Amino acid sequence: MKSLITLMFVVTMAFSASGDPYLLDCCTSEETSVDSGLIEDSPETAIQRNVKASMIGTWESTEYPFAVKNDKKKGRKEGAFLLYTFSPDGTYSISYGDASSKVEEKGIWKISSNGKKIQLLAENAKKRQTILIKYLEFDELVLQHAAVQRVKPFSPGDKSVFFHKS
Repeated sequence: MKSLITLMFVVTMAFSASGDPYLLDCCTSEETSVDSGLIEDSPETAIQRNVKASMIGTWESTEYPFAVKNDKKKGRKEGAFLLYTFSPDGTYSISYGDASSKVEEKGIWKISSNGKKIQLLAENAKKRQTILIKYLEFDELVLQHAAVQRVKPFSPGDKSVFFHKS
C-alpha cells in the first residue's frame, strides 16, 4: 500500500513539474501577466487565429475611455472617443480624441501566442505596445491598456475599457 501511495505521489509531482498536460498553453498562470507573452515570429497557433478572427473589425468604446485624475469629472473631455480598427492583413488604425481634437495612429498588430494580448507597433515606432485582452465574445471586448502611450490627455492609463463592435 505504501508503494502505491509513493508511486502516485511521484507521478503527481512529475506532472506538476512539467505543467498540467490537460491544460492548453493559454491557461498557464505565468502567461497571464501583462508583461509576459511576447509575440514570437513563429507560425500562428489555432488560438491566435481564432482570437484574430474575432478581433477583425471596428471597435468603439462604450464608456469614457480615458483616465481621469483624482476621479474628478472636470477631467472628462466632451465627446471623448476611442476607436480601434483591426484589419485581416495585420494592420490597424486607432482614432481617439474629443469634440475638439482627433488623433490617428496606424501600424501593425499581432496576437500573443496565448491569445491574451494584442501587440501594436505604430508606424515609425521602435517599441511595441501591449494591451491585455480581458474579455472577447461576439461583439463585446474589454481591453486593459496598461503602459499604452497616447497623446495627453487622451491616455487610458491602467484602465479597462469596454468596446462594442460597430
